[in-house]
Amino acid sequence: MKIFFLLNPSRVKNRWDWREMAARCAKRYGWTPRFGEVDRMLPYSTSVLLDQALQEDCSRIVTIGGDGSLHRTINLLAQKNRLKSVEVAVVPAGTCNDFARFIGMRKRRMESAFRVACSGKPLPTDLGLMDDQLFLNNAGFGRKPEAPRKRWKSVHSIRTFRPTLLRATWDKGSIEGAFYMALVCNAPYFSGGLHFSKNISIHDGLLDVYLIPAISKWKLFPLFALGKLGRPARFKRLVSLRVPRLEVEAQTDL
Repeated sequence: MKIFFLLNPSRVKNRWDWREMAARCAKRYGWTPRFGEVDRMLPYSTSVLLDQALQEDCSRIVTIGGDGSLHRTINLLAQKNRLKSVEVAVVPAGTCNDFARFIGMRKRRMESAFRVACSGKPLPTDLGLMDDQLFLNNAGFGRKPEAPRKRWKSVHSIRTFRPTLLRATWDKGSIEGAFYMALVCNAPYFSGGLHFSKNISIHDGLLDVYLIPAISKWKLFPLFALGKLGRPARFKRLVSLRVPRLEVEAQTDL
């Protein structure tokens, strides 16, 4: 059996130590390890490396990186019609690592993460679909994109919030109004551990949706500050839904 380690860490100084750790864990659990390192200067680097993994008949692909790397891996495998035939694992080596956090992995315990990636039993999970992109963790609008390798800074980002007029429709109702932010969650965490609720499942066929209405911004600062301390960023006017499908119409691009 062959296992492919796709390396795309946010910091490269430890990559050789991680390669050795990966090879050691793989051999311990009966895998033949293969490696590929993403070249961030080449836009198709990840796709080329996944083609290499598939040509070498690797049955498990381990993404050593963050949520963005995992997102690209899943979408590229889907484009290649191999998502159902290849197992995917993650080792948290990115900036936020929110999905890895959800499944109990931590960047400071890399050896444990490699052990799970090599020995863990694969489980089917839900995937969300937004436009033509699959997502494993979450998707939404309202958060201003940050430069690569930088976390979403809640205080700065709240200042940049602008209300968006929209209508959201689901199977049993609809809502209209002005909202600063929407998050459609398959898993709970975003931006380095912030969350609205931990009570989210990736096996129930449902999406948890959170809409932040356009209220006074000063009321949002303490919520996200508590979120940085591990508390849910919830308040009375937060709109929360659990639905299999949501359609959003807005007057501007989201």
